Amino acid sequence: MSPLDLLVLFLSVHTLASPVVKRDAPDFAFDGDAPFTVSASDLAASLTCPNGNPTQDSPPVLLVHGTATTGEESWGDGYIPALLANGYTGCYITIPNRSMGDMQLNAEYVAYNLHYLSHLSGNLPTAVITHSQGGPNTQWALQFWPSTRNITRAFVALSPDFAGIDLLGSPSLLNDICEGGLCQASMWQQSAGSRYYDALHGHGFMELVPTTTVWTQFDGVVVPAQNNAQLPGATVLSVQSLCPLRPTNHVTMTISSAAYSLALDALNNNGVASLSRVKKNALSICLRITAKGMNVSVAKDLQSLLENLVKGFLLGTAKLKAEPAIAAYAQ
Repeated sequence: MSPLDLLVLFLSVHTLASPVVKRDAPDFAFDGDAPFTVSASDLAASLTCPNGNPTQDSPPVLLVHGTATTGEESWGDGYIPALLANGYTGCYITIPNRSMGDMQLNAEYVAYNLHYLSHLSGNLPTAVITHSQGGPNTQWALQFWPSTRNITRAFVALSPDFAGIDLLGSPSLLNDICEGGLCQASMWQQSAGSRYYDALHGHGFMELVPTTTVWTQFDGVVVPAQNNAQLPGATVLSVQSLCPLRPTNHVTMTISSAAYSLALDALNNNGVASLSRVKKNALSICLRITAKGMNVSVAKDLQSLLENLVKGFLLGTAKLKAEPAIAAYAQ
């Protein structure tokens, strides 16, 4: 057998043994939507479905991480297995630079993948669950890419910062820190009173799809937490309304049994969670720290999450001396 024959045989066997099917990256351009500035191939590549594509029997849930983390870090051991055990297929996006860059660009990953996940599941409507910055990123996507509303059946926001972060009760403190050249783009934008929030609130800031937001009294990062959870028209619930005095903080919201139970109830009921429905199982929910089905070691995961947050702030995108300009479509 010639060397050429051997090469052909090797490539054929390798292809049959390890088929690699490259995903297509369709363009989702619709009248009335903001333009995408990130390529379709990059937007599509940000999506990971650890359990394969969703199906009619296991419909899609898009998971959007927050500031300084990644999709796998936020959802891989928690919501991915828990959702699968409850009849849903979770897929997460990983936004470049740990979502420390311009939130207007971060929202493009959400807008595109709401469509893309629906496309991959045979045009099923997509539900979306977010944490922290993922909340305003998703609301921005729904506001400025209105085509996404037609294929988004539910939006659950965990610890969202819809209003802006006040440090130590001072609306200007985070902005003052940023002016010292210590902040990446998304930190500038998440400061209360930023131009980003002016744009978000100035263009029909309200529930655009059935929405439930879940907050915790012990957040410690998104402050004030209750104020940041408000979205006109949405159902707004706290972890402590289900499990009084539960010390869930911002980082542990993505593994909290109580937060997950409220999110799951929203998924099962057209995006609107009901405290009275969930309270029927309050004893079993509140006796658990993490939700049933999650493969989480609390101590190990908490340490890892905290380390990853530090990595995000120290190793994220370049620090800026001014907030990014607002895109023309949002002015």
